[in-house]
Amino acid sequence: LGAERFLIKPQEPEMFLKVIKEVLDLSRDRVEAISKNSSADGASYLSKYNERVVRKLDKKVADLAKINLTLRESEEKYRLVVDNAAEAILIAQDGMIRFANPGGYELFGYTEEILTSKPFTEFIHPEDCEMVLEHHQKRLNGEDVPAVYPFRVIAGDGTVKWVEIKSVMIPWKDRPATLNFLSDITQRKLVEDELKRTLDGLKNAVAVTIQVLMSAVESRDPYTAGHQLRVADLAVAIASEMELSQDTIEGIRMAGSIHDVGKLSIPAEILSKPIKLTDLEFSIIKEHAQSGYEMLKDVKSPWPLAQIVYQHHERMDGYGYPRNLKGDEIILEARIMAVADVVEAMASHRPYRPALGIEDALEDIEKNKGVLYDEKVVDACLKLFREKGYQLK
Repeated sequence: LGAERFLIKPQEPEMFLKVIKEVLDLSRDRVEAISKNSSADGASYLSKYNERVVRKLDKKVADLAKINLTLRESEEKYRLVVDNAAEAILIAQDGMIRFANPGGYELFGYTEEILTSKPFTEFIHPEDCEMVLEHHQKRLNGEDVPAVYPFRVIAGDGTVKWVEIKSVMIPWKDRPATLNFLSDITQRKLVEDELKRTLDGLKNAVAVTIQVLMSAVESRDPYTAGHQLRVADLAVAIASEMELSQDTIEGIRMAGSIHDVGKLSIPAEILSKPIKLTDLEFSIIKEHAQSGYEMLKDVKSPWPLAQIVYQHHERMDGYGYPRNLKGDEIILEARIMAVADVVEAMASHRPYRPALGIEDALEDIEKNKGVLYDEKVVDACLKLFREKGYQLK
């Protein structure tokens, strides 16, 4: 309102009261003058003030109307998306389905009344029920669960459907719940099952072929009878120690069983020669990797059998054969096979020399680790023999 007078401290109380009285009198006189002579100005001020208040109120109302309109539009958009979504969208809470979109009713084949009145476990296949319930509870507890996983549901007409679910935690009416998106993957599962049956059939056919080839090789070279199987067993043990996938391990077993199949093209007298081979004879022996590849390259197989056989004599420094591959140019399965092959060959009897023994074999791969042989493969092999008591069969 502004200052009428200034007082300097300290000041006597009497003087202070005198000044206060003068200011009050002045203020009272001013109010009376305004009341008598300026009533029109006061009314004008009040009118303008009221207009400003009304404008502010109008703006607030307009803003609220815009917000409500935006909310309605957003709600309509979300409802449009949810109602027309190809996926089933469900909200689950306390073991019940609290909300389902039209896709959910279509997937399960139940009405809203039935779907939301029973525990959701009643719609899940009995063999999958415990797993789904466990995942749901863990998610509610904040524990780690698979982001996406499949299970079976039983539809209203009794048919079994495979679904894939994605879930997130949400608050629903101020309490924890899960928002679930379910996709019907029944047709995909049928195709996958058919592919699996085809793949299993192919694996069985390859296994029979490999058994025949293995028998043929060993009948040509009796001195190395069992060599391929021992190499396969050791290669599988190394791959298992390296924690490779079961499918990769199975491929290594198959390839190990016939890794010398190319020796079918080598004269028997060279294979069984009881003295040291000449350079020419050894060059003929070295052709078995190429020959084995030629025999297997057109065989339909879920594993790279031809490449494993082709590369099992390649070395990390590029001084192997037949193509002088080096480092990562050699597939991992072939690097494993190379170590297993060398260890078994040195530890076993050959027509032209007695067995050198397992210790000499292990010392050789350890000395050439990172040069001829893959370091991780050698480490796994050494651990098998020196720490886990592995023995060649």
